[in-house]
Amino acid sequence: MRLLVDALPADFGGIRTYAEHLLAAWGATDDEVHVVLPADSDLPLPPSVTAHRVPLTGPRSPARAAAQSRHIPRLVRDLRPDVVLATLPSTTMRRLDVPLVVVVHDLRHDLLPGQFSRAQRLLRRVSYGRGYAIADAHLAISQRTLTDLHTVHPSTRATPSAVVHHGADHVADWPGGDRSGPAVTFAHQVNKNADLVHDGWHLLGPEAPRLVVLGKPYVSDEEYAAHLGAASVVVLASDFEGFGLPVVEAMRIGVPVVIGPEPAMLEVAGGHAFEMTAWTPTEVARATRAALAADARTIEMATAHASTFTWAKTVRETRALLGSVL
Repeated sequence: MRLLVDALPADFGGIRTYAEHLLAAWGATDDEVHVVLPADSDLPLPPSVTAHRVPLTGPRSPARAAAQSRHIPRLVRDLRPDVVLATLPSTTMRRLDVPLVVVVHDLRHDLLPGQFSRAQRLLRRVSYGRGYAIADAHLAISQRTLTDLHTVHPSTRATPSAVVHHGADHVADWPGGDRSGPAVTFAHQVNKNADLVHDGWHLLGPEAPRLVVLGKPYVSDEEYAAHLGAASVVVLASDFEGFGLPVVEAMRIGVPVVIGPEPAMLEVAGGHAFEMTAWTPTEVARATRAALAADARTIEMATAHASTFTWAKTVRETRALLGSVL
């Protein structure tokens, strides 16, 4: 298979993590993989993947949209790929001469619009809507995301789709498991509910471990791995996720995880996280106490569950969807 991957949006955060590890695993296949990137991107690529770098001038989001509609059709003409995989629904606005599969991460902007500015909502409404419409298949990173897509945009039900989970085996070389450090939570987006975690921490009293809040500012990959590896517990009180990668990352390295009653995280945790029943400080405190008291057998079962999430499996299932539209 000759594949062209639109990784122009993969600048930072979860989309960068997804693109990096997906492409790394794809490098182990016999496919001919090409990826389009911003000229200044430092996204690591395996030697077998060919990069096509394009300049982005002006404000990032509109510049990226213009570059996608200009360069992806050009690369399709030049490379003649069998299929194009867009790492976000926001991709070229122009229909292509080959099948297009778009990856759908979440629909938070549709379901919780108050967490986005008017400009962000407008940009996503236009660009994502076009991506959904011209795609030959939709790849959702969780069943929660696919259900949301079909509910909010009923016309997408007629398009082939599949749920393909992320991998977590990129953490195999991370330090972890001693549970001697502070607790870790997140604040890089409003849906992470860092204030709620702080309120719950006050209820824990003197037994509470020190709480480290990641995300403001972003930390490097190495710092992130070190924080999770030493954590006594990871607390994700988020009210909306498309997948919740830190859930399986922490489980994979033997760290107990607290999650809110959020469908995507419940899906990927598979019953191996310590679940809050509501987004309240009391529930943060209760679930955290239980996580801190987790025994070795509970941790082992969570690790075994997280070990089933591999990037090789992600590639295999993604290839199956791509193959279905050829």
